[in-house]
Amino acid sequence: MLARLALTALTLAACLPGARALFPDEAGRIDWYRAQIGAPTALIPHTHNHTALLYAATQRNVVAALRAADGQLAWRHVLDGPISAFSVRDARVLTQSGANHSHVHVWDAASGGLEWSFAQPAPGRGAVFVRDCADVIALAGDALVRLAPGSSEPAWELPLNRTAAYSRIVVHNDAVFAIGDAPQTRSAKRRLHVVQVDAATGALRKQYDTAEGIALRGGSVVVLESREYGAYMVWREPENIVWYVHRLGLTAPMWELYHAKLVEIELMPPDMLTSTIAELDIDAGLNDNTPRFSLSYSKDGKSKSVVVEMFRDGDRLEMRKVASFLADGSAIAASPRRSVVAVRPTDTGAAWRVRGGDKHAGDYTYARSAYGPVARAALVYVGDEPRVVVQTRSGQLAALRPGSSEPLWTRNEALGHAADMAFLTLPPPASAAEHAAKETDSSVQPSPVARYILRWVATGRALVEWVAAGFGIASGDRPALAPTEGDHFGFRKLAVFGASTGAVTAVSSQDGAHAWSHYLTHGRTPVRIERVFVTRSSQALSTDAPVIVAAGRARNATVVAAFDALTGRVLSEDTLPLVYARAFELPATDPATGQRLLGFAVAGAEPRVAVWPPTADAARALCAHTAPLYVELGDQAGSTAVHGYRVACADVTEPWLAAEPAWEFVLPAGETLISATRYEHGAQHTALQGRVLGDRSVLYKYINPHLGVLATQRAAGGIAVYLIDRVSGRLLHSVVHEQAVVSRAHPFVATLSENRLVYQFWRGLPAGYVTAVAELFESDRPDTRNESPAVSSLDLQLPSVVMAAFVAPEAATALGTTRTGSSITTRDVLFGLASGKLLALPDALLDPRRPMGAPTKDEQAEGLVAYAAPLPLDPRRVLSHGHAVAGIAHVRSAPTHLESTALVAAFGLDVFFSRTSPSGLFDQLSPTFSKANLVITSLALVAGCLLGAPMVRRKLTTRAWA
Repeated sequence: MLARLALTALTLAACLPGARALFPDEAGRIDWYRAQIGAPTALIPHTHNHTALLYAATQRNVVAALRAADGQLAWRHVLDGPISAFSVRDARVLTQSGANHSHVHVWDAASGGLEWSFAQPAPGRGAVFVRDCADVIALAGDALVRLAPGSSEPAWELPLNRTAAYSRIVVHNDAVFAIGDAPQTRSAKRRLHVVQVDAATGALRKQYDTAEGIALRGGSVVVLESREYGAYMVWREPENIVWYVHRLGLTAPMWELYHAKLVEIELMPPDMLTSTIAELDIDAGLNDNTPRFSLSYSKDGKSKSVVVEMFRDGDRLEMRKVASFLADGSAIAASPRRSVVAVRPTDTGAAWRVRGGDKHAGDYTYARSAYGPVARAALVYVGDEPRVVVQTRSGQLAALRPGSSEPLWTRNEALGHAADMAFLTLPPPASAAEHAAKETDSSVQPSPVARYILRWVATGRALVEWVAAGFGIASGDRPALAPTEGDHFGFRKLAVFGASTGAVTAVSSQDGAHAWSHYLTHGRTPVRIERVFVTRSSQALSTDAPVIVAAGRARNATVVAAFDALTGRVLSEDTLPLVYARAFELPATDPATGQRLLGFAVAGAEPRVAVWPPTADAARALCAHTAPLYVELGDQAGSTAVHGYRVACADVTEPWLAAEPAWEFVLPAGETLISATRYEHGAQHTALQGRVLGDRSVLYKYINPHLGVLATQRAAGGIAVYLIDRVSGRLLHSVVHEQAVVSRAHPFVATLSENRLVYQFWRGLPAGYVTAVAELFESDRPDTRNESPAVSSLDLQLPSVVMAAFVAPEAATALGTTRTGSSITTRDVLFGLASGKLLALPDALLDPRRPMGAPTKDEQAEGLVAYAAPLPLDPRRVLSHGHAVAGIAHVRSAPTHLESTALVAAFGLDVFFSRTSPSGLFDQLSPTFSKANLVITSLALVAGCLLGAPMVRRKLTTRAWA
């Protein structure tokens, strides 16, 4: 009876549903998103509705507001070009942006909402608010204009003297002053030109020259604005030790004299001759009545800075010292209060001091080799407590407060400047036996028997913890994984970014956790990193660390640095005396280090290829490769011809190999190159050599690892697309799109994968954006292929090309294709859209063989669907979900250990990572699968067998005696 009750209880328990939950470390493991602003060019502190904000204009043409308390974005806008003016007044933010035009925006300071804007065809050179913050005075081209909200025309416009380059506007009371650099002529020295205009009518009041020998950005002049006392220029002539102080608008007297020794008593004439002055108030409205500037000089081998405050005592101009700092590499900034802050480098990072209205000091401990020296600082108050925001050369932002050397928050804005990225497969996690062994002695390598016993011990311990967690005895939390620790499925990889700011940054592809950073320089110049390579990958049984190599330009040299990919330790750093046209992987490894060789092709009168590592042995290892090496040059935008070269390997004594001309592809007259596309990862792995049709015949794919795509702009209008072989220079196929338009606003983007080319262009209205697809086959007849045992680019047959065009849902700024380990899974084409969406469309929708009418039975068997011109913007296929990934410039994919799943990354300004399964999770258990039910069911079956066995034996025995 008892046995039957136990069997019934186990059977009922097996039917109970299992509970499903996430571990804390699993949240966000599918995808993650990071909104960036880029490295700031200006930081303006401001408090609005008792909320301390830090307004930023950045190198990535972004205007944004950061909350000073936590560094999170309050709002952000990506503008249409470089920002030429940026200021904050009361509850409004003013920006002027554009490359070949001027676009003035006025934003609400709290919400970032657009209040009004005005566009002009001429490039902008500056803009300021009128004192009531209602109108804006702007420089656009060679004209000074007044803009008002709600008006489509300027209130007034005044053409200016074209002999001066105007770049500064000052508004005081009813007058507007435009200041510019007048160039040196035969009759006059270089000088500043001032134009005074009536603010209400735009009528010219006067114009005059002043400050001979001075340029606005030469470190010898500052413009100071005071609401009460007026606007002034202060300058020092090159061979003089006194300051000239000129009140704008006055021509007699032109200036007053002031001696800096009255501010800093220790100054001597030699110190003054080498001194410089600079404005501190980035936004002149911060300190309307007491404008400030800094005086920098050297004394007894030390660099010093003095913060000077200007005021008037009755009719007399006066200046006083607010604070002084040691200034060797310091960044000095002012706050809306009277306080100023200086941040200077130290051996452990940086030290900061606040002087003026408050007195505070502190340290910031960080690795300068990781983030670079201090570039900029800002002082903002959260309540009455100061926050010092430090910006490094690489783009890192950190907020500090008194009493702590650790930052309150950080933002790594170097990722907003990423030019390239490489995925590194991390070493697999240690086994249970290895974990158990490390707990006793990490230096001991257990024997196979000991490893087997330890594995079972560790597995039993994990089972006990799992059961305990199920009954609430233990927490069940999984230990946090380090960013450089992999997993069994290959989901956790290391994503290494190279940025134009000189930063190399490694983060986890699963959750974005920071692994390491390095700031790469050539002397004091940051390296503009353009390529990132994995030259040695992780090996399960190897003790050699994986290696990441970053390459970029600095001045007239190429810097190549190799890093231990797991720790960020610099293994080598080489400066090559060349400016490369192309950097690429070579099909050989270095015999000394086991790393993949890299090549740097140099154009010019004597084209050559530099081999890295820069040793003769490495070059000889390349020459020992059986196949000859070909490289093409001239495939940059604006070129009219592409040249192919064959690398010569005679008498290799240095890491330079000569390049001999092999072919030339000259574009037709009137055409210039706009884009060149090749396989992103070299030769593509292909699981299927052909495409099986509905009648079981096969169309064999045209697979050519040397395939290249050239897109050109035609003088007669439209674009042309050429498919060429990059070894022989042969033209394989070409197509002309006569109505296509390519511009900065409508870019041409393309991706090449296996035998399929996908590209997108603007065709004008009503067609809009067109996505063209070309699929290459060895023949247009099924079951026909090239049977040659040796396939050579020098003797290739022309492919059969099937093309189709579709109407794209939105503008794309980047294209990519998913990659899986064995290429068995169908590929999705990834569209990085201008709206910030990352869209994945399956092969079936982009198949150029889709029938125009209803598909036949054979076509249905092949999986073809009827052709429809519009491509759907299905929200279920938007990998980025609700995130708007701003400025997508690159879309990359990497395989995992599961054939069904690929990792996807989109980056440009923002960074987004996800994983996708184009053919479904055919090699994984469903997320709803209950492992608990499986275990309970198995135990119930075992218990049933144990309990039922005696009853069966008793029945058989009874039957035998019957």
